[in-house]
Amino acid sequence: MSTVLHFPRRGLRTLTAIQAKLLLREPAALVWLGLPIVLVVVFGNIPAFLTPAADLGGKRVIDVYVPTLAAMVPLFLACTALPMTMASWREKDVLRRLSVSPVPAAGMLAALVAVMAALATAGVAVIVAIGALAFDVSTPGNPGAVLASFVLGAAAVLALGLLIAARARTGPAASAMGVPLMILNFFASGLYFPVAQMPHLLQRVCEFIPFGAVTAAWSGQGQLWQHLLVLAGYTAVAGPLAARTFRWE
Repeated sequence: MSTVLHFPRRGLRTLTAIQAKLLLREPAALVWLGLPIVLVVVFGNIPAFLTPAADLGGKRVIDVYVPTLAAMVPLFLACTALPMTMASWREKDVLRRLSVSPVPAAGMLAALVAVMAALATAGVAVIVAIGALAFDVSTPGNPGAVLASFVLGAAAVLALGLLIAARARTGPAASAMGVPLMILNFFASGLYFPVAQMPHLLQRVCEFIPFGAVTAAWSGQGQLWQHLLVLAGYTAVAGPLAARTFRWE
């Protein structure tokens, strides 16, 4: 990753702008941003989801699902949009043309991550704002800790997505690797079944999956330092490995 540190800032900004333009040519990748936003609006208009439930610790279903739906945005981008976009560029020889330019692989990956991170930040902010303003979803007791967990969680899954993007040669290969990772994180974050209703052992296992750790931090379950350490560990391992194993073709 030292290549990124020595890459000129102006060059990195230019490369990031190029990556954004290339991504906008793949509008299907952006469709995933709208789905979680639509779901939070739909869930917020179901009367049963606005009533406190005893098996959720007195919380409403919408209270539980806002952080889960917010987690969908970085997961969609990191596990599907990022690797499939990179695979598409690889198939279309975009990467091969870049390979003859003085562009370091780590710099190009950093630029793509910057674009994805910006989209993820915007999507999460919109979902949390809709939940708070339209459906009176309360903010967590420790918002600083939750913000840190979301930042580290997004970094963790982006690093994992980069690792897939660095190696997948085709779109189907990227999908075959990214979708199971996304589904695993959906389960751990409580999308299919509220985590609070899972057996205790399964809840503990979910805390060691990136967005299971994020939603645990949001709900105040377990030790915060453990959740942050898990997320930092994924990033520290997958990020450098993606840069080292990257292939242009």
